[in-house]
Parts: sequence; C-alpha cells; structure tokens
Amino acid sequence: MFVRTTAINKMLRMTARKKVIQGGTSAGKTFGIIPILIDKAIKSERLKITVVAETLPAVKEGALDIFKSVMFDTGRWIESNWNASSLTYTFSNGTRMQFKSFDSVGKAKSSGKRDILFLNEANHIPFEIADALMIRSKETWIDFNPDNEFWVHKETLKEPNSEFLLLTYKDNEACPIETIEDLEYKKEKAKTSEYWSNWCRVYI
Repeated sequence: MFVRTTAINKMLRMTARKKVIQGGTSAGKTFGIIPILIDKAIKSERLKITVVAETLPAVKEGALDIFKSVMFDTGRWIESNWNASSLTYTFSNGTRMQFKSFDSVGKAKSSGKRDILFLNEANHIPFEIADALMIRSKETWIDFNPDNEFWVHKETLKEPNSEFLLLTYKDNEACPIETIEDLEYKKEKAKTSEYWSNWCRVYI
C-alpha cells in the first residue's frame, strides 16, 4: 500500500534543477521519487520522463517494479497505456515515462532531450553516460546508496544548480517493522564491532 512518507515531503521541498538524494538502506529514496514523478506526469501534459538504472534487469527489478506497484495501489494503472517492448507508460495526457539503461555515451546522446531524468542508484552509472543524459534534461533526480564517494560528489554537487538531501530509514514510515528490527540490531552490534560500525556508517 502506498504511504506518503516524511522522505517524500522532504523531497517535494527540493527546488534545484539537479536534486541529489543520498539514503541508506530502506530510506525510501526510490519509493519516494517514483510517486513524485507519477504526480508530475499526471498534472502536466506531454512530458518526457526517463528513468535510468545501470542495466535493464536493474531498472526492471527496481524502479519499474516500484512504478507498477504505486500505479496499481493508487488505482491508476491502465494496461493499454503500457508498452512492454519499449518499457514505456503513456498517460492519458500524452506524458510518457520510459525505463531505460545505456551502455554507451553514444546511445545516451542519441536518446534525445527530455523534461525529467531520474538516475536510480547513480553510483553504478558511469559519469560520462550520466553527464550526457543530464545535459539533455530540464530537471534531474539522482539517488544512491552511499557506498563510496563518486562523480555526484566530485562533479554534480559542486554545481550551483544542485541540491543535496540525506535520508535514513527513520524518514520512511512505510519501512517494514522487520527491516527496522534488523537495522536497530545492527546498530547495537556496531557498539562493539568495527565491521558493523562501518556497515552502519554506510548503510544507515
């Protein structure tokens, strides 16, 4: 069931052209961005929204799966609007939301311009591909799990048109109680374990 979370409310307050969301495990990053994009798609005619992940399996099992769940849960899914071959959903007002991956800069450039870009788990997407997509997008959303410093820290966040938001599982009221129990237990183990201390620093 779809839940409007604190994470969603925080993301809705972001105003920069490039919105960078860093979040640990179960922080509700993608579960928040996808509903925001659906809302934009419904309210604005003939937008082109592109959701990108590292590989097609990654986009299908991640952002696309969440998209379908939210659309079904909110009673918005229309089967005839879905093109399974191109992984594109066309809303009644002509707005298209497409789910893609790119394995070369050339393919990213040839994909054309768009209104909104979402780079899902961007730390797995090469900078050259991400940059080719961002420069052709009016608005960009970026989310990632903070494994290591990467191009978003070295390049994107140094630009004046970017904004940063840090989320944790405490911002996600839809987080399953079982997940919260596991995360809280890991925080306890972190008090006496360097391994779990480092794990919590990265993922929580």
